[in-house]
Amino acid sequence: EGGMGIHFYHNASDGGDWIIQNRIQNSEWVSGLLPKRAPLSTFRVITSSTCCLDMETIATPDRAGIKALSCVFRAGREGAATDHDSILFDIDPATGVIGGGTTNAHWYRLGPHEILPGKCPWRSTHGTTHHPDGNIPVTGNTLPNIKGILELVEKGHLDLCPDVPLVGWDVVLSADSEVPICLLEVNLSCNFFRGSFDWGVYLDFVEKSFEKLHPLRVEAQNNGKKFK
Repeated sequence: EGGMGIHFYHNASDGGDWIIQNRIQNSEWVSGLLPKRAPLSTFRVITSSTCCLDMETIATPDRAGIKALSCVFRAGREGAATDHDSILFDIDPATGVIGGGTTNAHWYRLGPHEILPGKCPWRSTHGTTHHPDGNIPVTGNTLPNIKGILELVEKGHLDLCPDVPLVGWDVVLSADSEVPICLLEVNLSCNFFRGSFDWGVYLDFVEKSFEKLHPLRVEAQNNGKKFK
């Protein structure tokens, strides 16, 4: 009454501080791999950009410099609010075939008591084949349109941030027929979420990146500047 309890939110698209958008739902295919009360469950794809090594000399960054390294299905748990609580199923980017699942929950278990026997496991294997909430088979299924997903994230990396070495994309297969593949979020400080990748390609990329960055850092230090 009298305006009490009313709050006004201004969308970022209109100069505000809030992101207001339609709710996104899992596609029918994704929902078939999840329990009924599972959260929006995303696919984490990591892309690399060799364009970042030569941004000073490249007039126009090229798609050939962008490569998808890994893909993981974060299958949300029953009743979870987000897919941060999930089983991480590795996916072969070349075929879209879903491999074994694992977890990274032990990374976040804190306190000295967790080192006691029977407490926090030191490691976890990719031995999960079914979603534990409902015993739903996941491993062996093939992600539909894996080519379209990889093309979307690679184009996103090229168009939005070719100077960033590694980017983690959260991709949604949605129930919206107009936007069946949606880029939910971009992470510029990211991890692979236990996904497998070509170590040779990755380590070669990291080595070249450090070779590029090291003289820049030395130059900044010699000039009394803070390297960023």
